[in-house]
Amino acid sequence: MKKTLLLTILFCFAVASFSFAQGKIAVVDIQLIMQQSKAGVKAAGELEALQKSAMSKVQAKKSEVDKLAADINKQKASLSPSALQNKNIELNKKSVELERLQNDLNADFQNEYAKKLDGILRELEPVINDYASEKGLDVVFIKQPGIMAYANQNIDITKDVISRYDIKWSKKGTK
Repeated sequence: MKKTLLLTILFCFAVASFSFAQGKIAVVDIQLIMQQSKAGVKAAGELEALQKSAMSKVQAKKSEVDKLAADINKQKASLSPSALQNKNIELNKKSVELERLQNDLNADFQNEYAKKLDGILRELEPVINDYASEKGLDVVFIKQPGIMAYANQNIDITKDVISRYDIKWSKKGTK
């Protein structure tokens, strides 16, 4: 909360000081780039495939846990107390395995998302820098929910950056 407030205040001061200095300011929307650029669309597809694979693993483990729980429930009356206790211990172990599997797969997904985002941001930086130099921009801010409440569409360069990034990314893929 404090970090967001501090960033917002710093952003306001930066905008005010550049406005007084007649600097040229632009904004770029990283979320839109992730959704609409060729690299972002490819990354989203890869992440979706990873998520589907993870969900199938979780569903298989969950089915195993559910089947064991149903078996215990059916056999409850016919099992000895020690056998019932052993089955419940096994059920608890499998439930813990399921929870660990979900946590591990979620962490893997988050790591993969962070890698893809970082890679795109690294590739995007020179594209934005070149665009800013060419257009004589003094500052390019990243538009991010929770930090930047509003930016005039006239200073939003996202579509131009996506076009340039797609060209650069397509050329990279053919090398």
